[in-house]
Amino acid sequence: MELIKGIGASPYIRSGRVKKIESYNDMMDIEGGEIIVTERVSRDMLPKLKRVGAVVTDYGGLTSHVAITLRELKIPCVVGTENATKILEDDMVVTVDGKTGNIYEGVMEWEEIIEELPLEETATTLMTNLNIPSIADRIADYADGIGSVRIEHMVIETGKHPYRLLEEGKLTDVLKKGLEFVLESFYPKPVWFRTFDIPTDELKNLQGGDVEPEEPNPLLGFRGIYKDLRDIEVLKAEFRAIKELIDDGYSNLGLKFPFVRDGSEYLSARRILEECGLKPHRDLEVGLSIETPSAALQIREFIGYGLDFVSIGMSDLAMCTLAVDRRGVRVAKLFDLTHPALLGLVDNVIRECSRAGIKTCVAGYAATEYNIVEKLIRMGVDGISTNPDQLLKMRVFITRIEKSILLETLRGTRGEILY
Repeated sequence: MELIKGIGASPYIRSGRVKKIESYNDMMDIEGGEIIVTERVSRDMLPKLKRVGAVVTDYGGLTSHVAITLRELKIPCVVGTENATKILEDDMVVTVDGKTGNIYEGVMEWEEIIEELPLEETATTLMTNLNIPSIADRIADYADGIGSVRIEHMVIETGKHPYRLLEEGKLTDVLKKGLEFVLESFYPKPVWFRTFDIPTDELKNLQGGDVEPEEPNPLLGFRGIYKDLRDIEVLKAEFRAIKELIDDGYSNLGLKFPFVRDGSEYLSARRILEECGLKPHRDLEVGLSIETPSAALQIREFIGYGLDFVSIGMSDLAMCTLAVDRRGVRVAKLFDLTHPALLGLVDNVIRECSRAGIKTCVAGYAATEYNIVEKLIRMGVDGISTNPDQLLKMRVFITRIEKSILLETLRGTRGEILY
């Protein structure tokens, strides 16, 4: 019997006993295999969720960092149920279908299908996003590089706020250790490192996290490069980790700045990088993460400053373009990654970068949606950075689209991109 339905956010199925989580302290009692039911999940909870059977939430969306990470870990996840915490009770036995979003009473029979797919060669660079460094060696053979290493999880796994690690003199070492394993696993393929970007509400439960401000909408608040430039010692610790890795001989490391709103932020971050002893564009590739309309509309200005690559984060760009909180359940239907205004911005960025000989890559949830990926390839994007569990399927899909475009070109039937 179906008990409740939400949004399937991680396409796996598990059965188990319900454990309701009302506060961060409840996470301490997790033994393993439980079906975690909570209002919402924040990234500071992730270290405790690695052994659970499934996660069900009242709120949240497909593009949340938690949903993305659970997909990497192959843990079923259903978000946006609105009232799972009221319907599901502790110790109930349920089955969570993370593909359909259905939650059933009791144990349902299910079988995971292991697909044997060929390792196709593609003209489009197929990269992957990485939240959990420990899986890097298992996916390296299937990707052409990493489009986004999200270093936040390296810090969160310590249970300590970056300030606390900085006070203890450990922040640079934590980042270096996590990145070193990733770089070694993927060498010589490119690995693009994103500077620290996490909303303030997801830092509060870490030791020392009480320094973070209260914000009504953290996704549009104190985050990204703006926060990095005000936590300048934290940023310098990140850059020191990069320098030590480059000094150790890792030449495949690139750097991108997140949620940039203005050219002055990009120039300031690059200047601090130089102060830390690294020459942008010579010692390592330096790029920009396009996640705000202001950055997308000023792409020519950024090209003039100097870029090695551009990474486009369509989820944040959609949120800002459409004025829709991407974690909001009530406005979820308005969050549209195929909206003409959004695709127009993306198309403009790809065209301008292509003219200037700058590599473009779309990272995040959009790179898991086949209809969007096809549009991006037809726009001329150089790379796609998808989730680890989508790599083989996406290779097959991209190969088919590239062959289709080639045939259309030979026949003279290739039309305009419609968005």
